[in-house]
Amino acid sequence: MSEASENRFSYRENKKIVVGIDIGNSTTEAVVLDKTAEKPVYLSSAMKPTTGVKGTLRNVEGCIAALDEALSAAGLNRRDVCSIRINQAAPVISDLSMDTVSETVVIGSAMIGHNPDTPGGEGLAMGLTTPVRELEAQAGQKENLVAIVDDCPYYEAANLLNRAFERGINVVAAIVRQDDGVLIANRLTRTIPIVDEVKRIDQVELHVPAAVEVARNGESIRTLSNPYGIAGLFHLDAQQTKDSIPVARSLTGCRSGVVIRAKGAQVKSRRIPAGTLRMEGERKTVELDVNRGSDAIMAALEQAGRLKDASGEEGTNVGGLIRGIKQTMAELTEQPVQEMKISDLLAADTFAAVKVGGALAEEHAMENVVMLAAMVQTSALNMNRIAQALERQTGVSVTVSGKEAEMALKGALTTPGCETPLAILDLGGGSTDAALIDETGKVVSIHHAGAGEMVTRMINLELNLNDRDTAELIKKFPLAKVEGLLYLRFEDSSVRFVTEPLPPQYFSRVVVVTDDGLVPIRSDKKLTMDKIASVRRAAKKKVFLTNAQRALKAVAPEGEIRRIGSVVLVGGSSQDFEIADILSEYLSTYRIAAGRANLLGFLPPHSAVALGLALSE
Repeated sequence: MSEASENRFSYRENKKIVVGIDIGNSTTEAVVLDKTAEKPVYLSSAMKPTTGVKGTLRNVEGCIAALDEALSAAGLNRRDVCSIRINQAAPVISDLSMDTVSETVVIGSAMIGHNPDTPGGEGLAMGLTTPVRELEAQAGQKENLVAIVDDCPYYEAANLLNRAFERGINVVAAIVRQDDGVLIANRLTRTIPIVDEVKRIDQVELHVPAAVEVARNGESIRTLSNPYGIAGLFHLDAQQTKDSIPVARSLTGCRSGVVIRAKGAQVKSRRIPAGTLRMEGERKTVELDVNRGSDAIMAALEQAGRLKDASGEEGTNVGGLIRGIKQTMAELTEQPVQEMKISDLLAADTFAAVKVGGALAEEHAMENVVMLAAMVQTSALNMNRIAQALERQTGVSVTVSGKEAEMALKGALTTPGCETPLAILDLGGGSTDAALIDETGKVVSIHHAGAGEMVTRMINLELNLNDRDTAELIKKFPLAKVEGLLYLRFEDSSVRFVTEPLPPQYFSRVVVVTDDGLVPIRSDKKLTMDKIASVRRAAKKKVFLTNAQRALKAVAPEGEIRRIGSVVLVGGSSQDFEIADILSEYLSTYRIAAGRANLLGFLPPHSAVALGLALSE
């Protein structure tokens, strides 16, 4: 700090009100301590959403909001504060690297597989697409026909189909625009598979082969979800069968589906390759194809040693991803892009819904993808700029203190019953940190990319929600299914009864049980409670368990996790309702005790970094 700044604050030397401000990826927290006496006294704390990307100047706004609220709660103002300490904040960005299907026309076909709620009939049938009002004109023809019911009322459509049956016309299935599948099926004299709710039925080509399949209740279709089943129906060669895989994938798990082969169309597909990732580490430089998956990437990262920088092959998905991350951070920090370095990566295998070209109901195929969380190392100058801006706006001396993990460790040591040696895992929104203090007071720390935000994105992708807010709620809270107007059954099979009737639109719906009430999952996603819970738990293991393993190995004596005495969990994500159990189960195999921090005996684990900053000298 300049001499002028020192003079400006000299009149406050007798004051010992210190504020620690932890700038996180999702939230910014302030903790106020009175350090006048020999033992610091906790006064108040406050948490606000982080403004802007962590580690950029926009963070100042969130810092001031948290500071003012915390001071107000303690009956203080900014003039009472002698010092503010902020953390060293490294930005973390999660993104995808995958084979992106940018254009696909599968077997020259259109397909319908949106799994409507009310298909009619059951079975598998194949025939030529024919308007329902033109069926009688096909009398005497031997071909099987699939009736196309566009703007025809259900009762009229049923009459036309029954008349066709009576005249010996081979109508074997129907495709319907409206939600009329069951209404039509109930009026037919013969059982045929009927797929309804096809809003873009006008785009169904006429007089071309179509296969329609409807499974029984509780089952899913078998033939149209199998590329070899499609090949058998349409007499495809080996290459065409391979090209039909996206269709089969998108119909997997559906109760009904349609595949239509258009005339004269050819298969066209173009893919942007995932590309080669280059990691420059302290020990060596490693290159590998991203399509080898997350395990190979993380193994290569371990071989490379602590990361100095990473880049991707030009003209590929991963190349654009890394370049985009660096460019974004350069713009946010107003620093040259050449100075942006990737200091850590976390890779995780997941799935993403990729739209299938030629589809008539916006069908998607689930493709394997690799998600990458990248930590960008910006210069210390940027944190100093944040401190200077905060100092100017508050009139209080601001210092950039130590590493987040070390500050979290200092805060965690206030937990009753803790003693050295002790390790902490700081589970945040964008990063996972670890630190270990031994009997002599020596501290070793590590800072890794990937945490809660990456889990949210994985849930959003794998469940194809297209709704980050819902994905965030699924991550943080348990699920239940509304089985009656007065009770719901949770994912652990327990039942809760309520005093007031639940909204009737919630009946038979999967809901997230939040602190503020029930939030239903969109019914059009057709997601079971078991599926959602399985994806949620798997995402947490891929991110938090993987990061816990490598972080603890990095700080453990000689890399031996077994030599760590005990582990305290801190950070916002440590308060997740199941992450602590997942990590405790893993650490129990090493006979390591693990649990959430109880800071000062009463503060929650997410306050560890802010408390450590306030305690620091």
